[in-house]
Amino acid sequence: MTDTATKKRAKTGLRGLLNSRTATAGAVILICLVVLAAFAPLIAPHDPAKQDLRARLAPPAWVAKGSITHLLGTDQLGRDILSRVIYGTRISLLVGVSVVLLASTVGTLLGLLAGFLGGRVDALLMRIVDVFLAFPFLLLAIVIMAMLGASLTNIILVLAITGWVDYARVVRSQVLSVRELEYITAAKALGARNPVIMLKHILPNVVASVIVIGSLQLGSVIIAEASLTFLGLGIPPSIPTWGSMLASGREYFVLAWWLPTFPGIAIVLTVLSVNFLGDWLRDVFDPTL
Repeated sequence: MTDTATKKRAKTGLRGLLNSRTATAGAVILICLVVLAAFAPLIAPHDPAKQDLRARLAPPAWVAKGSITHLLGTDQLGRDILSRVIYGTRISLLVGVSVVLLASTVGTLLGLLAGFLGGRVDALLMRIVDVFLAFPFLLLAIVIMAMLGASLTNIILVLAITGWVDYARVVRSQVLSVRELEYITAAKALGARNPVIMLKHILPNVVASVIVIGSLQLGSVIIAEASLTFLGLGIPPSIPTWGSMLASGREYFVLAWWLPTFPGIAIVLTVLSVNFLGDWLRDVFDPTL
């Protein structure tokens, strides 16, 4: 793809972003979430771990007996819900972005090797992919997390290990077609080594697909992290996360509906914003649309 074509597609995509209400809304929400995560200590009104049993289960400010001190109310230990939701944004985005970067790097490199080298390397890597695809994504993550234990590092590694296969399959299929093009044959004839050909000539042609997959996978990773934490297999309870807030709030749903409601809304808004942007990126990079 030439620089002119790339610039033209970028301009077209930017116009599409501005003309699409859903994509624009997704971008605005995601930017707000990034700001909340980056400046959580400055934005959060309270320490998310500070307990105040005298104010436990206080309702949101607009509900009877609510207080402006705790805009979204407090939980069963008197901790501020708004502060915990804000700090939970940090964990969700950190896990999501880290997993996407790790999974895309591993999957892209393995897909390049399988598609370019072919033969036994391709057969071996694709059989490994088939093994991973034979198990449900979340079930495999639950099994591994049960063995490793709950921690932030473990959940990032586990989700990355179980999420690289999509990149490998798509990249391999594209490499199989790109490697037969004339400029690849010319590079081989000029004596270019295989690593140079893969990274300099083939990789730029598959980056667009990797970006689209990553944008769509980000929402799935956030849901997976919340699900594992909800089951007690993800982030330790001492760290404020949306999944742990849902888990602790389910027992008080009838008495204090705000405990699971606001972290649930945060998850829905985050995943929707990411998916809206993912759909826009797919439209931009997919020439058939």
